[in-house]
Amino acid sequence: MKRFLHDAVFSLALSGIAGIFPSFSAPMLANSAPILLSQNVNFKHPDFGAPDNRKKGTPAGVICPRDLSIIALIPPSNRGLTVAESPILFAYISQASTRLEFILQTQDTNQTLIYETTFTVEKAGIVGVSIPATRDKKKSIEVGKEYQWVFSVVCDPEDRSTDYYVHGLVQRIEPVPSLTSELANPDPMARAIAYAKNEIWYDTVATLADMRRKAPDDAMLTAEWRHLLQSQKLDSIANQPLVQFF
Repeated sequence: MKRFLHDAVFSLALSGIAGIFPSFSAPMLANSAPILLSQNVNFKHPDFGAPDNRKKGTPAGVICPRDLSIIALIPPSNRGLTVAESPILFAYISQASTRLEFILQTQDTNQTLIYETTFTVEKAGIVGVSIPATRDKKKSIEVGKEYQWVFSVVCDPEDRSTDYYVHGLVQRIEPVPSLTSELANPDPMARAIAYAKNEIWYDTVATLADMRRKAPDDAMLTAEWRHLLQSQKLDSIANQPLVQFF
């Protein structure tokens, strides 16, 4: 991927996101309580006051299809936590046969590229990209570090300045013992609730997405998914299907 895109994205992130927020730290947890069947996946992400730039539409004059749009599944702050070494990040793509580029890089002055892949979205809908786990510390999501991810639609391969993209931040934290205990529950819904309660966005979404993929006709799961996305002002894609994982 050409360096100027990394530089442009990194500069935008520093001015629009990273300079606004303090570093994440592991949230304090209340005493564990039994999971109730009537309990919902209620994710409450702190409002940091960042501009909501999760959605991009095709700019005027660009050769991409006029109605093409991309929306990141991320809270309005454009950042979130994970406890996973190999987290999954999600975005909605409005049109089939769209070629996407995904990158993950360190959120620092070095802009170290951690992972890069390209893929084609066969159907319109929500796609997920998993960051591969590796023993190479230079190419894994390390605890305590913040990383920037970018989903890009390449409109003109000869002029990457015409790319439009959505981006956000991910930070991996070490779960505190009480959360580790809750995550030992074999019920995936109980784990999703635990993630949400502790403001672990990426793993909340990934857990529910995996459940929906295995039981796409489950009305309760569909309602929980819709509730989660609507709680983060993602109403416009709350009913969109999960179509592909990479």
